[in-house]
Amino acid sequence: MMKGKSLLRWAGMLMVVALVSVVGIEARSSSVTAAPAEQHADIIKIDVIGKLGDMELPAVTYRHDLHTDALKKMDKDCATCHDSDSNGSMNLTFKRTDDMSAKQLQNLYHQNCVGCHADMAKAGKDTGPLESECRSCHNPKPDMVAERQPIEMDKSLHFRHISSKKLAVSQQDKNCGACHMNVDVVAGTASYVAGTEDSDNGYGDGFVKYKSPKSAAHSSCISCHKNEAKKDTAFAGPVTCAGCHSATAQKEMKKVTPERLDRGQPDTLLIVPNTAAEKNIAPVAFDHKFHEANVKDCSTCHINGIGNDKDGFKPLYSDMHDAKSSASCVGCHAMRIAQNPSCEGCHTMVPVQNFNEQSCATCHNANGVTAEQAAKMSKKERSAVAASVIAAREAGAVTYTAEDIPEFVKIDALADTYEASKMPHRKIVETLLNATADSKLAGSFHAEKGKVCQACHHQSPISIKPPKCQSCHSEAFKKGDRPGLKAAYHQQCMTCHTEMKIQKPQNTECAGCHAARAN
Repeated sequence: MMKGKSLLRWAGMLMVVALVSVVGIEARSSSVTAAPAEQHADIIKIDVIGKLGDMELPAVTYRHDLHTDALKKMDKDCATCHDSDSNGSMNLTFKRTDDMSAKQLQNLYHQNCVGCHADMAKAGKDTGPLESECRSCHNPKPDMVAERQPIEMDKSLHFRHISSKKLAVSQQDKNCGACHMNVDVVAGTASYVAGTEDSDNGYGDGFVKYKSPKSAAHSSCISCHKNEAKKDTAFAGPVTCAGCHSATAQKEMKKVTPERLDRGQPDTLLIVPNTAAEKNIAPVAFDHKFHEANVKDCSTCHINGIGNDKDGFKPLYSDMHDAKSSASCVGCHAMRIAQNPSCEGCHTMVPVQNFNEQSCATCHNANGVTAEQAAKMSKKERSAVAASVIAAREAGAVTYTAEDIPEFVKIDALADTYEASKMPHRKIVETLLNATADSKLAGSFHAEKGKVCQACHHQSPISIKPPKCQSCHSEAFKKGDRPGLKAAYHQQCMTCHTEMKIQKPQNTECAGCHAARAN
């Protein structure tokens, strides 16, 4: 009997030890952070079979550049995996030019991919998974993820193409026809027509075969780069995924200062209000040449549908004044302000939607010319009027003379625990002006004396002697959400310092602005 109890006791102890061990192992395993997945620009998900029906196994995570590098070492190229059509153009699809069933595709990939791996293994070379290692390719949780950066044909890259003598098109004085082709989908043809170039037809003849811009661009660009590489390897553009889509490669791309792209556009023009309700509003004198140099490309502003009130598009007024659209005038200006700490110190607390007649006149400043008169002018006449208005603008923000701006302002209305704050008033004004001295945007919107002052002296008319803060902020929340004097001071000053990234004094350093009062 005693022996039985002893055995039970030992069994119980062993169970406890086992449970503790399991819990300990689980705790340790849960505390281990999984290694971050590798990031590569060349990862492709091979899921073409899944688009035709259910797949038995997960899609394949495929490293494209890894394979092209291996082929290159064996003196092989893209033709190993990609067939060409009757015109000699390389297909983007793997080992086929025609559509296939799911079963045919399965056999195609297995026979060629696994077959290639098997041949290399027989030759004693490093290779990929073999026939019995399905999950090595069909991995539901691969240890790598795609990290592709979109590639843009920015002004620098575009100029390198149009100015290159290597890309000269036969019987054409410009290179535009190398990429820009008008496609007739029905006839299956593509041809260049001078003067019709735009961002929608810059895919060469790739759009004849591939109806999507992404596939058309890959077909045309890679084919061109491959052909040029046969002539001059040093000149040719990239043919690998990482060559275009990795952050490293994009940083290393040669940057040039492009010449202005001549599309017959004017240097300056008048933007004329086009509705009866706006007939009394002055036209806008617009510096087109200046804006060209300060945006990514033409499509930054010229977007399909802008200025058209048909087919669900917004009318012209909304296109120009939509504060949330980067393609509108107001929205683009707001974005520029938000990206500049020198502007954000003031503008963070000034809602961009607060328009008034004075705001309108900043842009609608071709005074003396009505919309009706401008509509009757020739393009050349309108351009000349706009040029004269633009030439008269101030280069930077203006304000009162130094003598009219107090050097220091003593803020003592709330002096209690701390001494009064001695604010370097003139220095602050000069700092704001110097920070925006070279900005045409700031110069246009701060052309009136005292305009800069309104960031702090807000909600009152411009004046050389604005009302004191306590005249409005004497009592907290007396009107709406208007803060009291103490909160107003701190919100105004601390927000400005934060947005302008001013390091001293810090927001938590009370004595940096007002010394502690001695007992």
